[in-house]
Amino acid sequence: MLRRLGMVVALSSVLVVVSSCGKNSAAPDTAGLRIDQIETALNALEQKAGAGLEFFEINATTELVNVFVATDLDGIPNADGLPDAVVHYVFTEKDGLETAPDPVGANGPTFARTALDYEPSTILRKVLSELPDSTPQMFVLTAAGTAAESTGTVQYRLIMQSSQGGQMSVVLTNSGEIIGTDAE
Repeated sequence: MLRRLGMVVALSSVLVVVSSCGKNSAAPDTAGLRIDQIETALNALEQKAGAGLEFFEINATTELVNVFVATDLDGIPNADGLPDAVVHYVFTEKDGLETAPDPVGANGPTFARTALDYEPSTILRKVLSELPDSTPQMFVLTAAGTAAESTGTVQYRLIMQSSQGGQMSVVLTNSGEIIGTDAE
């Protein structure tokens, strides 16, 4: 009887290890954030508004993708060539692309879609393994630089909610290496 119980325990342990190995290697490490929908949202946006758009920010939560497109408040380019407004788009898998009613005044650095250079299924892998007690809230893409001196490059951030309270913004490279944090 004892020997049979030992074999059952051993067999159960093997099954648990094998099944968990399969899960970890096949599942993308996005913690439920809709990073996988960013490209789909941008495709839908380009169908609606055209290609060659500049962005202030793109972010993904567990429910949706927000896209903040740089534009001109009156529709006429400014003398300095810098955008002075933003149009907010929201994309969900269920409802598709929706637009906020009117542009709102804004300024800051921008980036083009061509500057995006990351792998959605792996960019969060390292930060999620190093901060297992924190919950990802939002993956954020913003432009580096200032409005007058935009670099055209993208900053990758993950907003995390700590189990101890408070939030932290983790700055990542496009390959997911952690390069800094900002407490919020």
